[in-house]
Amino acid sequence: MQLVTVLKVKIKMTKQEELRYLLHTFGIKLNFVAEKLGMKVQTLTYLLDESPQFDDELYHQIKKIIEDYQFELNLFEVGDIDNLDLFTDEKLQAGIGERMRLFAKRKYGTLKKLAEAMKISPQQLQQYISGKREPGTRILAKLLRLGCDVNWLLGGKESFESYKIYKLESELRRLQNSFTQISELTKKVESGH
Repeated sequence: MQLVTVLKVKIKMTKQEELRYLLHTFGIKLNFVAEKLGMKVQTLTYLLDESPQFDDELYHQIKKIIEDYQFELNLFEVGDIDNLDLFTDEKLQAGIGERMRLFAKRKYGTLKKLAEAMKISPQQLQQYISGKREPGTRILAKLLRLGCDVNWLLGGKESFESYKIYKLESELRRLQNSFTQISELTKKVESGH
């Protein structure tokens, strides 16, 4: 019997390489990070690609942005409200975690807002989203109360009623925004501005 020695080579990345790798892996755009840091994209690109000196404080700030990314990102863009691509077969065949992410996008805009509505921590929600934990009956009941089609969540088939609810909620949000604008205009007119 021969002894085979397996050597594991650990590749040491610079902090800049690590950040570029993480940004690429999570699909985070540089302009998003630059905006959070209050700098130009060109400056951030230089710091990540060419700068011979890289500040530890900046490294930690970018790492924090990457960690917080999924909870701060506004997933629901105003222009996407009537986009029916949310119901494509590809998205319906995704796992429970992806369907939970899609529900958060549709109804709350961010994972953080969904976690708040469910009265759980964003970290706990992330465990369901990432597939590390399966949602139990308590979590499924919370999602159901928030308007999630649990049949779709578990089985990937969305009922027509869910689609109607989604469209009604979108229309309600649009009307609430219009009402808020009308109310603000009325106050301005009454105050003489």
